[in-house]
Amino acid sequence: MKKILKGILLLSVIALVYNYFIKPDAEVVYGINVDGIQIDPIDMHLHTGTWEALTEPYKERYSERVPKAFRFLISSLLSSGLKTEGLLKQIDNAGIRRAGIFAVYSPDTTGIASNEFLYEQIKDHPDRMFGFYSIRTDHWNLNSEEELKKLEADLIKYQGKGIKLAHAHQQMRLDDKRFDGIYDISERLGKPLYIHTGTSPNPYTRMEPPYVDPLYLEESIKKYPGAIFIMGHSGYDSFLVKLTYLDSCIELAKKYENVYIEPGALGSRKASEILPIYLKRMKEEGIIDRVIYGSDGPQFPGYTASHLNNMIDAMEEVGYTGLEMKAVLESNFERVFDL
Repeated sequence: MKKILKGILLLSVIALVYNYFIKPDAEVVYGINVDGIQIDPIDMHLHTGTWEALTEPYKERYSERVPKAFRFLISSLLSSGLKTEGLLKQIDNAGIRRAGIFAVYSPDTTGIASNEFLYEQIKDHPDRMFGFYSIRTDHWNLNSEEELKKLEADLIKYQGKGIKLAHAHQQMRLDDKRFDGIYDISERLGKPLYIHTGTSPNPYTRMEPPYVDPLYLEESIKKYPGAIFIMGHSGYDSFLVKLTYLDSCIELAKKYENVYIEPGALGSRKASEILPIYLKRMKEEGIIDRVIYGSDGPQFPGYTASHLNNMIDAMEEVGYTGLEMKAVLESNFERVFDL
């Protein structure tokens, strides 16, 4: 019986590799139609990278998702899935034409996907993949001026769509004014900021409110009204699977015109019970025009598609109209990023 089970698992892994990384492209159908409204979804939150660039604790956490007998495949699977062809395959399988791809500088938690690496993955597909570039902050008191100059130069050189920050991962308090130079660049160059809010189960991320509660960012939001702040994950407490800091996001979005909200990871199976509650709150608070869709993918083969499908199903469940769904999944991104 054990041999049969191992054989089934091996065939399953082979099927995943074939379907998501090898199988020749069939004709892809992009978008959906709801109530006669054509929607061309944009996923603003996907990651690139390599297995080698992950931290050892994060490798261990990631490995837990794979049966022990097949963990030797993780390195090649993850690296293939997070590079150009793997990313395109993921969004094609989801019926998504356009996506934002993030650089990451989190050397203490998840690892690094540098601005240079990101550009190499997306440069040949500028109409399909938009770069969100980031900045190293782990030696800020020593090299902040140098890092700020590099971020600005990279955004210009690579024609970046926006800036990616993750305070909890980068060990940065949200109210630390030493990082205001990043928001100044955002305002001057017109590059919106994606900012991770809420907790994370990843090793060594900060969990204290000053690192995860977006209310701690309010003074900087007021100081830079020309910078657009997108509250990533909508303050979702993924460690406890609760909408712990959602009220903070809603408060800021209703108070400031330059604040938006992104629901990354709320369409995962883990958050399935609270997703309808979240979407209902957005509708009741009258801030559907401030929600920009993202998934926090690819994570694993099929995640990008399943996250989108779960989001659409939950929208229908709580009574979103076709136009409201189009706003969240497409139009709000196009407006904010001037597409």
